[in-house]
Amino acid sequence: MTNEEDNGTHMRINVARDDLLKALSVVGSVVERRQTKPILTHVLVTAGDGEIVLTGTDLELEVVARCPAEVQEPGKVTVPGRKFLDIVRTLPGESLLRCQIEGGRFRVAMGKSRFQLATLPVEDFPNLMDIQWDTTLSVPRADLRRAIEKTQFCMAQQDVRYYLNGVMLEMSGQALRAVAADGHRLALCAVEMGSGVSGERQVIVPRKAVAEMARFLGDGGVPIELGLSANHIRVTQDNWVFVSKLVDGRFPDYHRVIPQTVKHEVVLPRAAILEMLGRVGVVSTEKFRGIRLRFQGNILAASATNTDRDEAWEELELTGPVPELEIGFNVTYLVEAIGALEEEEFLFGWNDSNGGVRLKAEKSGDDQVYVVMPVRL
Repeated sequence: MTNEEDNGTHMRINVARDDLLKALSVVGSVVERRQTKPILTHVLVTAGDGEIVLTGTDLELEVVARCPAEVQEPGKVTVPGRKFLDIVRTLPGESLLRCQIEGGRFRVAMGKSRFQLATLPVEDFPNLMDIQWDTTLSVPRADLRRAIEKTQFCMAQQDVRYYLNGVMLEMSGQALRAVAADGHRLALCAVEMGSGVSGERQVIVPRKAVAEMARFLGDGGVPIELGLSANHIRVTQDNWVFVSKLVDGRFPDYHRVIPQTVKHEVVLPRAAILEMLGRVGVVSTEKFRGIRLRFQGNILAASATNTDRDEAWEELELTGPVPELEIGFNVTYLVEAIGALEEEEFLFGWNDSNGGVRLKAEKSGDDQVYVVMPVRL
């Protein structure tokens, strides 16, 4: 029995190829070509009220995108998401697509091109949107994007401490803090919200959802809406919405990781340090990426070796004498943290050679802080 005969499904729409491609690109990011559940490879297409709504999900994350359309006959249908995206991508820009359901198949036509795609029952498509949201917040989109981009590289990857496999968002008053850690480093970035919360709220956004947020949040100052429930987070921006399950766990007390005071602190030139670390790091071992820093007098020296006995050494003259220190790091961790800072100079603070160093911009205070733990070399 065909899908149309079984479900009474009908649809007839005309839609601009460029509008449809933009919406499909948003939704297609969570849809896989192969899944143990075939319905999860499909996108739900809902037509009505002068627009089509596209929905994709992997049961952990659901993305909804809207685009304008001439709806001649409203309806719903599920179509293979990636295949639909590939078809629309190959069609000429600024063209008009005619889409309809006939005999349980989804037909797409443009000029002399014709495509037919198989469908699955609409009622089999899962829905994460039917959730009771207990908190709704307003956050400038560029600020939320910045908070995520400045911390997401410190997320753990498939760590058994599952609460580290994501970014923790902490809301208190008008402040929103993004924090990520993997046991070797920690990142914190704080921004102001457009609306406040009473008390304090913490949620952990899983790794995949964090990546989607960073991809699709725009640069404008227009606020986005952030919705929270006991187990989910929702982000609403312009013509798209996504909902994600939260990581079930408690994030460690990051205040205990960040040194509140340091015995020694020096001002370093960001660009010069990054260039030096980039050159010396070339010969560090591929697995551990070890590099040694030595402060002595007014000189900072960086050195690295590897199992092939290659060596690199470079010195940088500082503006004045600094406390003596010899310490080792994973150069990738150091470069990523310093590279995320935005000012020309940054503060490098420490208590001793066994504890983590605190990195932060010289002028922006505690709104953006990184801690990198040393390694034995």
